[in-house]
Amino acid sequence: MESLLVNLRKYRPRENNDPLENFLTEAFAWLLRSNREVLQAVLECINNKLQPPINVPDGDVFISTQENFNNKFPDLVISWHDCTLVFEHKVNSPLHLNQLQNYREYALKTYDNHKIILITATSFQHAQKPDAALCWEEIYKCLIVLADKINDEHASWAIEDFLSLLKSEGLGPKTPMNRFSIANYLEAVKFSEQVDSIFKEAQKLVWPLQSIGMEPVFKRQGTESRVGLEFCPTIKDKGRQWLPGIFCGVLLDGADHGVKNFTNNELKLCLVFDFNRTGQETIKHSENYKKFKEGLKSFVNDWEYIDTAVEPNAKHNKWHPIIILKPILPLFESTNTHQEQVNIVLGVFSELQKNLIERPEFIKLVEELTVTKSSVTK
Repeated sequence: MESLLVNLRKYRPRENNDPLENFLTEAFAWLLRSNREVLQAVLECINNKLQPPINVPDGDVFISTQENFNNKFPDLVISWHDCTLVFEHKVNSPLHLNQLQNYREYALKTYDNHKIILITATSFQHAQKPDAALCWEEIYKCLIVLADKINDEHASWAIEDFLSLLKSEGLGPKTPMNRFSIANYLEAVKFSEQVDSIFKEAQKLVWPLQSIGMEPVFKRQGTESRVGLEFCPTIKDKGRQWLPGIFCGVLLDGADHGVKNFTNNELKLCLVFDFNRTGQETIKHSENYKKFKEGLKSFVNDWEYIDTAVEPNAKHNKWHPIIILKPILPLFESTNTHQEQVNIVLGVFSELQKNLIERPEFIKLVEELTVTKSSVTK
């Protein structure tokens, strides 16, 4: 497997060169190399645009970036025994004068059979008569279907990461503003500020997890779509580590955590157990972790317990494998003041934290994780 970061380092800054396009190209190439099913799905998506279609390969395929076409550099080249696809990728910039024609002239002299593929942010950028023109949104839709059914944890993670990149850059599916959103936008902004305020105030209070050295830090995390307090141990000079991280807050969207089927477009309080890479390796074979999970189920009571590794309606997320949820509205609907809501947050999460630290298996798990990290960092 080629290194994504090594390939990115090879790019030289050039005038009028968008670094996002370079990054997107290398990430896309890395994803295509990572799994044959991913490559096949993307080639079939492209094939739907080609007239006539090509024969999708079932043998060796070579994927390269930064190929030199007589000092012209297409973004991506995919080749196999009877065809070569030459890609140009655009996000914000237009095509240069005769850019695709320059590629075509070189390809005519070099390859027996070739196709020019253009992928852009919008269809308005489609120009210069490529053999197939797509938008990144179409690549997104192709991959998100595959992400739900692919039976390869590494490939699934890679797809999700690439989809997050597309979405964060506005290259995923576009949704129109609806009338309700327009009418309630300012209220939504206020709501976001109010949620932040509740947890920032709660951070100042005394929490049970502080008794074992886990201090609360306020977090609003965009990728995870959650806001609240993060508790985790501090490992000497390495700082705060998810060994484990215990997040107490509001889950705004369950997609990243793999629990979309459990949130049902409803805001829920969440307690999430987070593990970094060291933690993930440790819990794979940890008896303490197994006993901890068994004990956890017994005291969550009216919270919804989800182990994403085994729950069929969840998607496993190794960073956040265990999540417990509780609807927020029934807890807050009878409150009238900000302080009442802060008190509710303190009450419901303190009860869970007290139960945690009273469990020997939880304390043993924390000790196992932190000792492992300490030994790794020496």
